[in-house]
Amino acid sequence: MKASTGNLANKMLGHGPGVLWAMFVGGVLWVVLGYFRFLTPLGLDVTFRDDLGYSQILRTELFLLYNLPGVLALLLTAWAALSYLTTLRTARTGLKRAAQVFALLASLLGLVAAAGQIIQVDPLTTGGLRLGAPILGLALFLAGLSVGRDSNRQEGHQRLLVLELILLGVIGMATLPVGTIIYALALLPHVFGTGLSALFGAGWIILGFSLRNETVKDAGAAYA
Repeated sequence: MKASTGNLANKMLGHGPGVLWAMFVGGVLWVVLGYFRFLTPLGLDVTFRDDLGYSQILRTELFLLYNLPGVLALLLTAWAALSYLTTLRTARTGLKRAAQVFALLASLLGLVAAAGQIIQVDPLTTGGLRLGAPILGLALFLAGLSVGRDSNRQEGHQRLLVLELILLGVIGMATLPVGTIIYALALLPHVFGTGLSALFGAGWIILGFSLRNETVKDAGAAYA
């Protein structure tokens, strides 16, 4: 029973070029989200109602346009993170498992955000994205610590990979407090949110290229 469950999980997780493309496309979509969600160039899509206690959708088409890139970005990058963590070899199994749990939680929050898009409920979409990004960042941060503390992997490009995972994780985790400061406290202009989302997206693209180069090097060593 456990073996069949493990096989099912492995089938749901990707490997190779599919994971890298998920990182590339997801990274671009995080950048797109930052532009639309924080700058709202075509006007407001939602407005907060004090009498209801949550935001009400004003224009359905804008609600989809502004949030769908983020929903897809979260689903793609969380899936890519889970797939990468499945193949990650490290002696720090506790950190790796914690990272996998948080990546899985980010995936579930992506599904919550997607459900909000389908049934047109802003709190579901907004909540899923606001929590999903920092939790995914935490997963990457723990993955970086897991690799970084493994003395057997501290050579050359692996050190760069550790740095990329940790920095990308910190950027992802920073989206929660920055979003709170922008929306709840109104202490920062929205362009800060755009910039942070763009950094998060760029980080995923860079990570994808780094893992691609590592794959190429491993393949070259295997044929040597």
